[in-house]
Amino acid sequence: MRRLELRPIVIALVAAFALAGSVIAPAQAAPATALSIRSSVSEVTAVQQANVACAAGRSNFSRNESCIVQEAIGYVFNGARLVGLFSFNVTHQMKLNTKSLKWSETIKITDVHLYRDANGIRVGLAATCGGTCTTVNRFPQQRVLGARDISGKVYYTETVAKHQRDTTNASYTLTFTKPGGYSIDQSTYASESFRCDDTFWSRDNTRRTQRAGCVFPAYTPTLMTMKSLKWIATNIRTVQARGGYGRQGSGLPLHREADRTKADANRRAVCGGQAPPAPNLSCDEYPFATTKEGGTALPASSRGIAWVPADEQDAQGGRINAFQKQQRLLDNDAFWVQV
Repeated sequence: MRRLELRPIVIALVAAFALAGSVIAPAQAAPATALSIRSSVSEVTAVQQANVACAAGRSNFSRNESCIVQEAIGYVFNGARLVGLFSFNVTHQMKLNTKSLKWSETIKITDVHLYRDANGIRVGLAATCGGTCTTVNRFPQQRVLGARDISGKVYYTETVAKHQRDTTNASYTLTFTKPGGYSIDQSTYASESFRCDDTFWSRDNTRRTQRAGCVFPAYTPTLMTMKSLKWIATNIRTVQARGGYGRQGSGLPLHREADRTKADANRRAVCGGQAPPAPNLSCDEYPFATTKEGGTALPASSRGIAWVPADEQDAQGGRINAFQKQQRLLDNDAFWVQV
């Protein structure tokens, strides 16, 4: 157990002891004789990161993994008198499975600091999820805070029907108890939203082209496999230089068009009726026909076509399709293109 190795936020509260003569009125004043604990968990905004790092002060997420580190802080009151403080980090590391509806999360309570009458507090954690998602909680319950780091797992299972999706998140409740007649306190917070779907099926709907799975839909993935297609990559760079669509940093991502009929119409709108200038050439369009920005959706200055080797064009379609499956890109999902 570590004592008096206090973080800046706790140091400020300790200073408040002296300034207020050890009396701090809670937001909702307790009876003069009530023994109570008041806690809160910091709200954090996770940033998108292709390679997730799990460390204090770094809350980030990718398409299938997240690591959120939040600070919890608590106050121990005897009536209106503040008699103790505690703080700790709670780390949530969740790794979704893009080809399964089952996954797990590791939760750790670390870096515990106790001050004055904050000893003996026991902590529990409940984890639930909404929609058609269920949990099995294997996080240790009612361990004494500060005795040692506390670590456990939560297991998740989703259920989605054919061609359906479910978007929800995990909800957590930390519960604090202390012997001696103290009231029970709770703090709640939530995970990054995740989405599970079973939407990748053949045209005739008789077989899956990708098993059901889950992602963090707020993450915008990047298509990078066009780089090695020399002539297609050149066309993409040329168009991106004019309009910016699909280029990282432009603020203008592309969005998937999942309707095959609309994608075919996009292709015809810009390449239909044109004869190749030489054998074995194929019309390549950017933005791709399989995007909402395809066809004539954008002004002419922000789109373009080029005649490229037919084998490159054939390879491009397969690579885009593989990317959509790998990242579980659904209709209107955003993505970048890097060449």
